[in-house]
Formats: sequence, structure tokens, C-alpha cells
Amino acid sequence: MEKLLIATTNPGKFREYKILLQDLPLKMVSLRDLKIRKKPKEDGKTFRENAIKKAKFYSRLAQLPILADDGGLEIDYLKGEPGVKSRRWPGY
Repeated sequence: MEKLLIATTNPGKFREYKILLQDLPLKMVSLRDLKIRKKPKEDGKTFRENAIKKAKFYSRLAQLPILADDGGLEIDYLKGEPGVKSRRWPGY
């Protein structure tokens, strides 16, 4: 059975992906399972750019196919802020 690395350390997110992909003939592993602690620099201008950066970064480390995502909050009242900077946003 081929492995698929779900590029997250979040146990809840990992569980959700396992449920969504349960019909695929893959063994899903997380960053925690592989004891990967390194993190890519998430300096993309879009969620898509950051997800691609994560996928490439972890693919090189693990030598496995990767599923990576990036997300955050986009608030209309704040003109889409904090967006990709949700984790680093100083405006709270």
C-alpha cells in the first residue's frame, strides 16, 4: 500500500483528511507520524502559493506524495484581512 503524507501536525485536520480520503487505497501518515518538525517558510502571497511551498518542502524531506493546504481568515469588513497572514496578523 502506497503512503500519502498529509502535511499537518494538527490531529483534527489529519482525522478529517483520513475520513475524506478513506476510500483510497493509501496509508495516510502525518508529519507527527514521521517525526518531521521542520517547517517551510510560508511567505507566499496567496493560500495556493503557501500550499505549493509546503508540498514541495515536505516532498523533498519525506520522499513521499504529499497533500498540503494553507488557510486562514478573510474578513470582508477588513477588506480580506488577515488573509494569508492570519497566523502572523498583528491586528487583533
